[in-house]
Amino acid sequence: MALGTDDSRWSPTVHIPPELIPSILQHISPTSSFPSLLSRQVFTDGSWQQYRHDLRAFVQFALVCQTWTTFTREIMFHTLIIPWLDESILQLCSVLRQFGSYSRAMIIFTMDTSGPMRLLNRNDFCVALKGCFPSMPQIKKVEIYDTTDKIFAHSIPTQVGCFEFPSVCSLKLSGSVGRGRKSLLHALGHGAAFLETLEIMYLETWPSDYKLPTRLGKLRSLILQCTYLSVPGVIDLLRGPDEDASSRSLRKLVIIPSHHQTIPPDITPLLTFDSTGDRLQFLMIHRLDPCRSLACCPSLETFIYVSPTSSNIFPFLPRTLRRLAISATLLSPLDRFVVYISSERAQNLEQLAVALKHDAYLALTTTSEPFVSVTKACKDAGVTLTWIVPGALGLGLERWDDVTELFQTVQSLPRARLKLT
Repeated sequence: MALGTDDSRWSPTVHIPPELIPSILQHISPTSSFPSLLSRQVFTDGSWQQYRHDLRAFVQFALVCQTWTTFTREIMFHTLIIPWLDESILQLCSVLRQFGSYSRAMIIFTMDTSGPMRLLNRNDFCVALKGCFPSMPQIKKVEIYDTTDKIFAHSIPTQVGCFEFPSVCSLKLSGSVGRGRKSLLHALGHGAAFLETLEIMYLETWPSDYKLPTRLGKLRSLILQCTYLSVPGVIDLLRGPDEDASSRSLRKLVIIPSHHQTIPPDITPLLTFDSTGDRLQFLMIHRLDPCRSLACCPSLETFIYVSPTSSNIFPFLPRTLRRLAISATLLSPLDRFVVYISSERAQNLEQLAVALKHDAYLALTTTSEPFVSVTKACKDAGVTLTWIVPGALGLGLERWDDVTELFQTVQSLPRARLKLT
């Protein structure tokens, strides 16, 4: 139809170039403000309910025309929010038979069951959950918060508790579990061979002598947050069922031990196992010996250690390092930092982040001499310097988006708020 016609049936949206429609919808969709910035608080303060409300409002855009319908479905079904025992999973399971190919991520969490929602019993919920996965051939990420032991409990029939994640590349298991059930790790199941990222949080007892039925052959990122650390157990996890095989694709390792583990073990055996440390490009550790760990990792590009320490880590930092995040305590005495930042050992360093505490923040605001000297040394070396201040807003940590949540987890930064630009 030619432009300028008076026909009232003509809709200008039909003539919007199709390649612009996804950008328009992404700008107004709720997915950009919730699933990409998840935190445990989202599930306890009821924010997920607002997300569902916004998503229902967004459905109206599917009624504009057939072209918009296709693109809205990609957003509507991209990230599925599933509260534990919520009866709505029955309807979702039915809808996914038709639209499951649009789904890419699923988030399961414990909700406050004191509300007016209608709930299912555990077995019926798990049966419905298992029925969802075959309808989502393109799903790439599954996150399970505080329900892992309930979903994979021994009391659930085997045919229900054994889920298959053949296309999942990222799996996050988070739950306050202290019973050490081996069933907790059954979530890896048949999907172990395809996983590229595995994150385990708040596991207070690591199951002993547990080996996966399939090797983690594609695992690139292993994140253990606030978890009881059993070095032999982690080695068995990486080794898999075959004594002669291991996950040799691992490039990122994050270890934040549980506070119940008062004396964190030496992780050197883990880093030296099958030359794991030689291949690492990203290492973040907390309350562990930084010097021993660095000695095993000669090719790091990112190292994060924001725990207060008196150790001098600078002689151990590899020449390949591009990003470094440290506690302000490592800047004292100042001369050893200045020597490092101006040496050939730091020639590839591009970004430095320094984590402060409130007393250090007060010193920074008064422009005391140590901080002035650090700023000048970084400027002379061409290194971008960022001060991480607890509770502060407006921080610009460019290209640090992969560690934002991890910064917030570490107890030395209890109220850190990092704004990415």
